[in-house]
Amino acid sequence: MLRRNTAAFIEANPLQVALIPRIPVKTGTGTTLTDQPPRPLQTFRLIDQSAPTGTQPGTVVGADGRQRKVEFQLLGNYDAQMGRYDYWVDSDGVRLELAELLPDNGYERRAQVVRYG
Repeated sequence: MLRRNTAAFIEANPLQVALIPRIPVKTGTGTTLTDQPPRPLQTFRLIDQSAPTGTQPGTVVGADGRQRKVEFQLLGNYDAQMGRYDYWVDSDGVRLELAELLPDNGYERRAQVVRYG
């Protein structure tokens, strides 16, 4: 039942995205994140967390070491493929990155999303 409710919630305002995973690669001067081939196109729901009447999320340290405020959560079905540091660029050229994955509960996948730009 929880999986069906999650799917219905996503379908009420869907967002189709092909997330681009990044993996850490050691270099001579440290570690850098390197883009990998995009994941398959998936359907998610992007949930705004910055509304003044909603919760006020904390800051997270991004891949570049700077602190940013989490602005969204990305909600996917239980079998959604996503990873920390995955990103996509929206139609306006704004980059959105998965800063943290929330614990897997078996019926949905969630990630905190930070907007860059």
